[in-house]
Amino acid sequence: MAHKDADSESWTTFFWNIENYSYFWDKYAGIINSPTFQVNSLKKFSWNIVLYPRKYRGIRFFFYELNGVPVGESLGFLVKYEFATLAEDGSVLKTQKNTMYVNNKGDTMGGSSREHMTIIETETAVSQDTLRLCCRVKRMDGENVKPVTYFARTVLDVKKRNVLWDIKRFSSLGPGQKVIYAIRPNVGENAMTLSMQVNTDGEIMVFINTYDTKMKCLKFQLFLTDTNGSKVDCGKYTKWPSDFKISAICKLPYIKKYLIQNQHYYLKNDVLSLHYKCSWLNEPSLTETIERIDFGISSAFIGDEVSAKSYSPPSEVRRSDKMLDLQEDLKCLYDEGIFSDLKLSTSSQIFNVHKNILYARSPVFRAMLTTDMKEKIQECVDVSDLEDETVRRMLLYLYTNALEDLEWESALKLYAAADKYRIVSLKNKCASFLKCNLCPNNLCEGLVLADMHGDADLKEAAQNYILRHEQDIFRSEIR
Repeated sequence: MAHKDADSESWTTFFWNIENYSYFWDKYAGIINSPTFQVNSLKKFSWNIVLYPRKYRGIRFFFYELNGVPVGESLGFLVKYEFATLAEDGSVLKTQKNTMYVNNKGDTMGGSSREHMTIIETETAVSQDTLRLCCRVKRMDGENVKPVTYFARTVLDVKKRNVLWDIKRFSSLGPGQKVIYAIRPNVGENAMTLSMQVNTDGEIMVFINTYDTKMKCLKFQLFLTDTNGSKVDCGKYTKWPSDFKISAICKLPYIKKYLIQNQHYYLKNDVLSLHYKCSWLNEPSLTETIERIDFGISSAFIGDEVSAKSYSPPSEVRRSDKMLDLQEDLKCLYDEGIFSDLKLSTSSQIFNVHKNILYARSPVFRAMLTTDMKEKIQECVDVSDLEDETVRRMLLYLYTNALEDLEWESALKLYAAADKYRIVSLKNKCASFLKCNLCPNNLCEGLVLADMHGDADLKEAAQNYILRHEQDIFRSEIR
């Protein structure tokens, strides 16, 4: 482990997270400025980092620049700084060290402030589309002062939508005939339309047309939902406005004839069910904030090695790591069924579970297991009114607090199960998902669910949606 130098307590450390970073890499060749920060031993200068994302021949990289801007008369200083990219867990992926000279004109001498750093295109380097950086600075001849740590965040404004599109009477579609679905982010505003067309070879082509002149980049993932409710991944795509007018942006992996021949698997009641996950960037709009400043805390040390173990992540990261470890351990306990002492029985599957987990997480299960009910005596709970997948999702949440790949139909069923077993936090999360994903085609389902379970908030959200989208709803095929 590398050691700290004697005056390491003089460092000022700057943690900077840049969210939705891939939109800079893919097409937008601009710059990203960090919020300004002060170096404790250089009080007459304000500092910021400038990032230049670039992409060349498939290699993603960036230049960075550390700038010291004088706020008054000041003599020149020799400054030492270290710059690192971090993994999600706070470990160092790559680090660079340098010195530069700054004077009262903001000039740099005796060393360049601009550096080149290559980022390997992996989930580790930019996990959850967030680039994590750390920079620390100190004056070489300055007196020892207590460190300061800044935690900053820059967010690129990206709009996201989930589109569930049921194409009825699919088998009757002839060559060249189009069906269209409009995506409206706001009332009276068309961001884009999706359209599908079967060509003369039976290939199913998907088109997108945008009416938003500010749109710079569109990413989407396409799924086909089979008759069992499972998702068939049809690929991820990144497109630009110029692409929309040229040709179809993608095609389904199956031709029409194949889907009709296997309609028992793909076409329930002759309905082709598609699911789009869309996100798009309008003209770059950044939010830059310094979320927290910590004084008097020993700043992190950036080691020399790419996987340096000497780096100590912030306390929030360490606590997050512990929670992730706990979640993984509990999920392993559930998956392997070790020392299980209770069974949940659906109409087609048995789930081995642990009484103490269910006791702690659900008042209904707690009552079953602490009174002389048949479930306690038989050590088996009948949940035959729930589907296997709903029970699996509910148990995963009880053990780990995690919700995986929630969709409208699964959220409806999970909401009902959570209400039945009084798992309040799960019910609230499902309700929030349903409120955010209301559309004319599922509005009635949302209202019926709210009425059945006496959920005034969900009912009010659905009613407010009707008032905001009155014209769209009356023109739609409500189900």
